[in-house]
Amino acid sequence: MRWTEFKDVLKRGAGRGTYPHQLAFLLEFGLRRFILSPERLVERLELDEAARVLELGPGPGYFSRAVARRVPRGYLLLVDLQSEMLQKARAKLAKSGLVNLGFVQADGTALPVPSSAWDCVFLVTVLGEVSDSRSCLREIYRVLRPGGLLSLTEQPGDPDFIALPDARRLVEGVGFRLEKVSGRGKNYTASFRK
Repeated sequence: MRWTEFKDVLKRGAGRGTYPHQLAFLLEFGLRRFILSPERLVERLELDEAARVLELGPGPGYFSRAVARRVPRGYLLLVDLQSEMLQKARAKLAKSGLVNLGFVQADGTALPVPSSAWDCVFLVTVLGEVSDSRSCLREIYRVLRPGGLLSLTEQPGDPDFIALPDARRLVEGVGFRLEKVSGRGKNYTASFRK
């Protein structure tokens, strides 16, 4: 990669919008566990072992392995806009021997999955990156089964951070109802029901 390309990637990584796949290694940084570990997120999701889960914007799969392990009789579908991110996640998860997962490249505003088929959809620092968050939330509402869970996690340092009151207005405006909030301040997981 030439210096000018590298500078552009760094600029996109620190700015708003889709996180560049070239910086995916930073999403695996060990100190991230102190903000929110994969195990802690799984606790917040409260998943049944047979749950059908859709992860929107998994990046290189930082949380994916823990979620897939939590649903051994279920299924985890990773959906990302960038094929390069899905390739990184696929390579990482292939080492774990998990077989209850799939990968689909798609935009969050047009999910190529059946309606009312998923028990849980979760996003970690992704909703602010989506080009049209309201359309994305309508799609999530469509694909969740009645009573299904939308889990929205925001973390400090994300340039696309959505404050809880703003997230709540946006998500409830599509028809979800807030069930609970875990964490606080700029490090929270909000759980909504369809």
